[in-house]
Amino acid sequence: MIDVKDRELVFPGRILGDGGGRGGDSFIDGGHIVSSVDGMVRVKGNRVDVIPFRGGYAPKESDVVIGIILQVLRGSWLVDINSFSKAYMRGEEATRDALNSDLSRYFRVGDRISAKISEVNELKSSQLIRPWRLEDGIIIEVNPKKIPRVVGKKRSMLNMIREKTGCRIVVGQNGRIWLKGNNLETAIKAIRKIEREAQSRGLTNRVGEFLSNELQSR
Repeated sequence: MIDVKDRELVFPGRILGDGGGRGGDSFIDGGHIVSSVDGMVRVKGNRVDVIPFRGGYAPKESDVVIGIILQVLRGSWLVDINSFSKAYMRGEEATRDALNSDLSRYFRVGDRISAKISEVNELKSSQLIRPWRLEDGIIIEVNPKKIPRVVGKKRSMLNMIREKTGCRIVVGQNGRIWLKGNNLETAIKAIRKIEREAQSRGLTNRVGEFLSNELQSR
């Protein structure tokens, strides 16, 4: 039996229910499902999940991330993905003869890329594939836990920001967002608004109105 309502705000130690399905950021204590973090509850049928208000990025396979090249190694690159753990990208992502090539010809220290996580090992180190260089533009960082709200259901929020501002936007699951084009300031303001108000209802409509008002005032 679930004892909380969908979208209810909870704190560590709050009993969420008895039995049923337990999702992330909770634990079992005496048969009770208990929240382990401050967050918002999502209830789906007989399953309860807690979405944390804050927290760092934990790499997961198939995530698309935005990384920064930290070091060019022999046969690979070391990449910062805004996480507690390291990420590597094999030289074969750029050339067939990685061990005998100067990999800085392809990606240099400081280059910004989007890439997909193909593997996370037992030490939480990640392997990246399919790199794409992000030329110019700017990168902002948001709470990784708020990224699903920035993207929206079926990418609705992200597509709305793109269409209204005309900006090119790449969102990394690791809390980094790359933007390029006109109306950058307005796009960033909209993203910050989403980050602040992520737990509230009717956010898509409010962000749409905000964007329209901002762009009309220019």
